[in-house]
Amino acid sequence: MPCISLQLNRRQFLVLSLAGTAKLAFGAPSAGADPRLRKVQVRLGEESLGFMPIDFTGLSYETPQLYNPAYFSEANTSLVKAFCDLSSHGVLRLGGNLSDVARWKGPGGDFSTPKQVAGVEFGKQHYWEWKLTDPSVRANKDGAITPEAIRSLGRFLRATNWKLIYGFNFGCGSPERAADEAMCVMQEAGDNLMAFQVGNEDDFFGGRSLFRQKPYEFDQYFREYTEFVDAVRAKIPQAPFAGPDTATNMEWVDRFGQKVGTSAGMLSSHFYAMGPAKDPSMDAAFLLSHNKRLDQQIRQAKLAVADSSGLRFRMTEGNSCFGGGKPGVSDAFASALWGADYMLTCASGGYSGVNLHGGGDGYYTPIAIGENLSTELRPLYFGMRFAEQFAGWELQRCSVEGEANFTAYLAGKGSERQLALVNKDGAPVEVQLKGAVAARHADHATSLMAPGIDAMHGIALTETNGPPGSTYTVNGYTALLLRWR
Repeated sequence: MPCISLQLNRRQFLVLSLAGTAKLAFGAPSAGADPRLRKVQVRLGEESLGFMPIDFTGLSYETPQLYNPAYFSEANTSLVKAFCDLSSHGVLRLGGNLSDVARWKGPGGDFSTPKQVAGVEFGKQHYWEWKLTDPSVRANKDGAITPEAIRSLGRFLRATNWKLIYGFNFGCGSPERAADEAMCVMQEAGDNLMAFQVGNEDDFFGGRSLFRQKPYEFDQYFREYTEFVDAVRAKIPQAPFAGPDTATNMEWVDRFGQKVGTSAGMLSSHFYAMGPAKDPSMDAAFLLSHNKRLDQQIRQAKLAVADSSGLRFRMTEGNSCFGGGKPGVSDAFASALWGADYMLTCASGGYSGVNLHGGGDGYYTPIAIGENLSTELRPLYFGMRFAEQFAGWELQRCSVEGEANFTAYLAGKGSERQLALVNKDGAPVEVQLKGAVAARHADHATSLMAPGIDAMHGIALTETNGPPGSTYTVNGYTALLLRWR
């Protein structure tokens, strides 16, 4: 069933028609915002940075969420709606730390081994990530992934038109179990399966004696990865794979790309912008500041792609703050501005997509799970929707000149152009556009704004008529998208 675009309610999506002057202000100033107006120039170029794929936007969940077949289900209409409204061609990734302590119970049994029994028991007792699953899963950690859950998942994927990245239990599972699981996933997901992944953050396994002994280096990982791939492809010769899904080690990503040749379809790793949450310096100002670690990952990803046989790089798990998020930041409007800016930065850097992690009632989740599987859209969700408007467009180079915590992203599609302006500071910014498109009247504008940077409610994506002129004031903590048709 094709994904049908559904309208959000008035509180979640406002459509307004405003007449404006050449200096139209966008956004509502936050309480305590810096009253000093800052000025920047945005130079709009023509050089292509590549296309943002239509399946760029993605979400990531802990695999044991499948213990409840009713969650990823076409019958869970509020979740189907949330996925459809977020993207008409998104990617769902199942993995996370719990994937390495999750059980499978399929036609071939549960493939239990002493190592798996120990791993599952340890995970039940010590892993905090159960908070990222719904209440029924948290209450039944002795559950298992079943064919029923995979059938339900397949129908959910078809209802939303989303693709799937499915992670195996590499921590305490076995190649034989992976092959049994893969046959069920392939049968039910069909063409909606993008890739299987072997493990989650395997570069950290050396510090987890339950899984592997130190030292645990890339060569050992790749031998074991190959064993899983061979077992799966003995049953499903055409099974697609991606990897290595590291936490931070981009050298592994580069080496993986060189060794797999064309036998894998994608490179992957993770990225969390800050952490740990208990560090008092991990606040909204830090989150919205320039992130040099992201600059480094983009450089390393480009190198890995260049060294591979034509593979693309996808960030398959990440978010604002590792460990479930920072209260008052990861669940507030700061996360929306960060998410919009982060996704567009990654797209400009050549990533094929990003999957932001969440689930349950984790602070950083884009979609929270309420009572009776109700769906709550958190601030980050709206930032993702803002960035999603660039999917399928060709990104073009533009530059910001001036002293402000301010970013800009330009894209084209045929004769159309669109420009995102993201003000990550409390002070308003006067923006003067320079370039051929700036001489034209913008036809359409969309603002991402909230009552304040710490707001958890009242987040709005507001559509307006495009303002005349080439100078605009973007109020503090606001993102603005202009479109020229």
